Amino acid sequence: MLIHQIKKGVAYVGKNKGKTVYYAAPIVQDKVTSHQVENRIIKATALSRADVRSAITALAEIVREEMLAGRAVALADLGSFRIVSTGRCMATEKEVTAETLKEPRIQFLPKMEMRNMAKSIQRVVLRPGETMPTPKNKKPLG
Repeated sequence: MLIHQIKKGVAYVGKNKGKTVYYAAPIVQDKVTSHQVENRIIKATALSRADVRSAITALAEIVREEMLAGRAVALADLGSFRIVSTGRCMATEKEVTAETLKEPRIQFLPKMEMRNMAKSIQRVVLRPGETMPTPKNKKPLG
């Protein structure tokens, strides 16, 4: 569930420039820690905490190494990571050099199932005085 609150501000551009406008801003929600993820994996498998921690550490190192080598890394049903760096538009072909490339960034491309899941997430806007709703599918974090 994504929870938002109503905020107000002044528009700086567009047809409402200078007017007060209202918008939904996300409320920061709980974060699942790596320890909580480990606990969930331990409960779902026959692995020990040391095995889970070692596997996660090894996975992170492999992803780093492969991306530094310029390769995309696919992670099963999650999706894939890759590093992208596009070039700035230049007037002539000679002007295009490595220096005209934009700063590299990491891109995550989720699998279709994950993209569809994101589309179906419950979204709520809290009005002043309302309390936080209880998520329909709330699972324990720990």
